[in-house]
Amino acid sequence: MADQEEVRPAGCGYGLLGLCCVSCLQGPCRRSPFDDAVSGRFCGNDGDWIVANNLMERISLESLQSMAAFRDALGRASRLGARVDSSRLEEMRLLLSPFSGGPSPLLEAIYPEEAFPSLHALGFSKGSWMTGLLKASAGRPPAKRDPEAILIDVLRLSAMALAAEALSRELEGSTPEESDGSLPDAPCPVLLLISDESGFPNDSREALMKEIDGACRKGARIYRLPHAALLPSFARRVSAKWGIPASMTKSIAVVFSSSMLPGMGALALGFSLVSLPGYPIQGSPLVEKYLTQDLKSRFGHAYLTVPPREEPCEAIIRSLTS
Repeated sequence: MADQEEVRPAGCGYGLLGLCCVSCLQGPCRRSPFDDAVSGRFCGNDGDWIVANNLMERISLESLQSMAAFRDALGRASRLGARVDSSRLEEMRLLLSPFSGGPSPLLEAIYPEEAFPSLHALGFSKGSWMTGLLKASAGRPPAKRDPEAILIDVLRLSAMALAAEALSRELEGSTPEESDGSLPDAPCPVLLLISDESGFPNDSREALMKEIDGACRKGARIYRLPHAALLPSFARRVSAKWGIPASMTKSIAVVFSSSMLPGMGALALGFSLVSLPGYPIQGSPLVEKYLTQDLKSRFGHAYLTVPPREEPCEAIIRSLTS
């Protein structure tokens, strides 16, 4: 088993906790986790806000990249007369318009409430993605927002971006059937192993995936997905086959990626999450509690932390059997 220090090379201790802040020109700032409520800051924001806002800044950037790729794919499809019919192409265009009002039938088909109840409970936008992104960005400095409200926007934007990636692949000719393996007749925990090109070097990643597969096979049905854009269609399959959402099956997504979007997207869609490398949230008890406990008590799924000297398999098995 690879030591967790190999999984995540040593870095800035403040950064690994999520307590480095570059949100304004008064910084960059570092806030010690031992600072009290009034020290170690210049702008009036505490460690909870800094950690939450760092997540928001990263997800905003990665969401914009996904939506830009979707825009480009949509432009190519429109010019080349793609196999997608014109009405569906127009629905896709409206998702990118900041002036589009009202719910989108296309988005409701991607994320139906019966398959994604937790996402809808978080107030997921059913209309234009650009409108949702602009609203989320409007709450950044100098505006002051509650860290939990920031985290909810992080989850919403992650779901939007996964849908954009799925539609981009559809426009390029890919289909949801890329994920092999049928679901069993009776509901059971599902373990999804998802690895993208920005994850580990192939040798280390493959070895870890094989070890997780072998250790957890008795406790869950295991599937490998080549990318996170397949998560929406996989979750819809779970709902259609078993009549319950993924969040009610103790299903877990293990995401190998140096990007935050695939893992946060899995969490937004109702899967518990093990992210390798892990997320820089330990500097905020509030953020860590929301992702690891509050989501679990409210919806049934959560972010699963892996301590530095613990095997990822242990955290996964603990979640499957709890």
